[in-house]
Amino acid sequence: MIFRQFCTPDRDISYLLADPVSRYAAVLDPAIGAESDYLETVRRLDLRLIYVVETHLHESHLSAAPALRAETGARLVTHSSVDVDCVDMHVDDGDRLYVGEELLSVVATPGHSSCSLSYLWRDRVFTGHTLLAGETGSCRRSDADAGRLFDSVRERLFALPDETLVYPGRVTDRRRISSIGQEKAANNDLQPQISREQFAKRKQLQAMHSGPWQAGWPANQRCNRPD
Repeated sequence: MIFRQFCTPDRDISYLLADPVSRYAAVLDPAIGAESDYLETVRRLDLRLIYVVETHLHESHLSAAPALRAETGARLVTHSSVDVDCVDMHVDDGDRLYVGEELLSVVATPGHSSCSLSYLWRDRVFTGHTLLAGETGSCRRSDADAGRLFDSVRERLFALPDETLVYPGRVTDRRRISSIGQEKAANNDLQPQISREQFAKRKQLQAMHSGPWQAGWPANQRCNRPD
């Protein structure tokens, strides 16, 4: 197994995984400012980057996907609803993405955004901003839906084995990793007794009291090209 986790000063998390035989690699949710880290890792480990994979069209940071695509020739992979001209491959629930002999299974987990996906790989799941360590993603976006987020976590992610490792897209309370079992037992937003309606009201209140909206979304829609 070849696997690396990267974290930016802004607490955005991205990942690299690769097949040790073919040396094919994929990067998930790359952030601007960390391009040299990804490329140096690819070079040092003698890998070939073939996919740049997004869990959703990000709003909290500028994506490095267009830059990595241009530098390496890797294919940019996103949800089927994302209409951005630098996207090379659309995926949706149930699709499979092969990185050499390594398999990423696509799980639709809308709610934080309409285009949110999670990716299963071996004993772990990459959850983007859908399920964080101890929390769930915000519902500030115009395409957010707290009810769908509740369903995505409870019905899709919590259906995975308890020992499944959770690798989120953002650091929360200094935590970069969790497990499905831990989240079922101790997620602050999703205690067992909370109803779908209560969850939606909680997310609405969180959105009202959250910080200012960040400008990543419009730029990412343009593949980070100037207006």
